[in-house]
Amino acid sequence: MGIQRSGILGPFRNKVGPAVGRHHMGQDLLLPLPHTSNKPPTPAQTEARLKFGLLNSFLKRIKLLVNVGFKAYVKHNSPVNEAYSYNADRAFVKDGDSFLINYPKMVYSRGHVVGPEGAQVSSADGKITFSWQAQKQSAYCQYTDLGSFLVYHPVKDMAVILQGKVNRYAQSFVIQLPVDFPGDKVHCYMSFASANGKLQGDSLYVGELVVVA
Repeated sequence: MGIQRSGILGPFRNKVGPAVGRHHMGQDLLLPLPHTSNKPPTPAQTEARLKFGLLNSFLKRIKLLVNVGFKAYVKHNSPVNEAYSYNADRAFVKDGDSFLINYPKMVYSRGHVVGPEGAQVSSADGKITFSWQAQKQSAYCQYTDLGSFLVYHPVKDMAVILQGKVNRYAQSFVIQLPVDFPGDKVHCYMSFASANGKLQGDSLYVGELVVVA
């Protein structure tokens, strides 16, 4: 049953005849009922669905970072959807008849804050150490800028996320990883944001490495 509010021109919810009404991102939307088809999907449709599932799953796994990193670019979309649009053209590598996420090309944040210079990662004792070089201060490069870090385990589909835990001046940050990570490969990213959180910077893929126990 559909619920109509404010008369014939007002918004409504649920199904009314051949249409469905819903409220999304501050807008009242009137949509046709979804069309179901018994035809098998074409190869192009199968590929598109596979890519959508892969990228959308990854972005939702790291949405704590995406929600902040793409917030400034959102108009009538969500940060995850905006990040999907930005990453879609570079997000995949062919793997036989299937696809894999192209992790070095993935971006979870965009902005004018200067990224880390000479960033590196190393591992020991079940931890990962991020390090970067000193940088000259400027309008978008302050010692007080705060770092965010992502360590992603593709096989376990697990993300270790730390936000705003250390400033640029520290030049290093150590992350304790879960006990079942040693011996496995992980992908590492970092970014900087202004101390007040109003300005973000481009995220940087720092590298892939094996976690050392």
